[in-house]
Amino acid sequence: MKPRFFTLFTLVFLGVTLSKAANAAIYQCEKNGIVEFSQQPCGKDAKLITVKEQNPTLLGSPKPVSESSDVTAEIDNYIRLKQIDAKIAEHNNKIDSYSERMNNEIAALSSQADAQLHNLVGAKKEAAIAKQMSAVSERYNLLINNEQRNIDRLSTEKSQLVLQSNDTEQNEIDHFIRSEQIKREIAEHKDKIDRYHVELNQQIKRLEQQASTRPTNLVDASSDQALSDKMSAVTSKFNTLIAVEQRQIDRLNNELTQH
Repeated sequence: MKPRFFTLFTLVFLGVTLSKAANAAIYQCEKNGIVEFSQQPCGKDAKLITVKEQNPTLLGSPKPVSESSDVTAEIDNYIRLKQIDAKIAEHNNKIDSYSERMNNEIAALSSQADAQLHNLVGAKKEAAIAKQMSAVSERYNLLINNEQRNIDRLSTEKSQLVLQSNDTEQNEIDHFIRSEQIKREIAEHKDKIDRYHVELNQQIKRLEQQASTRPTNLVDASSDQALSDKMSAVTSKFNTLIAVEQRQIDRLNNELTQH
């Protein structure tokens, strides 16, 4: 997992928000390269950050209960948003890992199937390998969908927390920055979908060429079925990869409409 660093705007927001609370204290620690904040010690390396009241004329004057509660809720909201971002990043990393493993396993099986091309007895084995490829795609598709559901759940919670934020001025700044970031991310996901379509077409054409160049005595029902199964497996793999990118685009578009 790549380390994540807070932007200047994020740090400014944290400073402004926490300065509203007299002697507010939070803890900072780092887990797996991710900086986290909590109002309770969050690890052995937790660093205590105490933010004192910045207006000297108010020192010694107790805060109204309602204002103090609002500040505490705002801090909790901010901390939870950062936790959600970290968890979403973890699920996205898992999806990337599953996608890579799926590609590697299917590529290995495809190589085994290619070795049977000029082997009459190997036609049935090639068909069996093609079915294995489909099974691999389906297995990873289930794992990826589980991560996608977790991301959807966290994204919904994040949207609700953002709406609850009381700092209108800071929200406007954050919304502008995030909107520009969303537009870039959508373009990146669309580019990946385009690349997947190109790769899918290339692999299907290669399989079609294999079918047309087989010796006549190999073009039998078993061999044709093996190629058909292999095409289905390749299509299933790319459908899974494209669905991952499209799901991200849908989330980002939904977030953009809320800005």
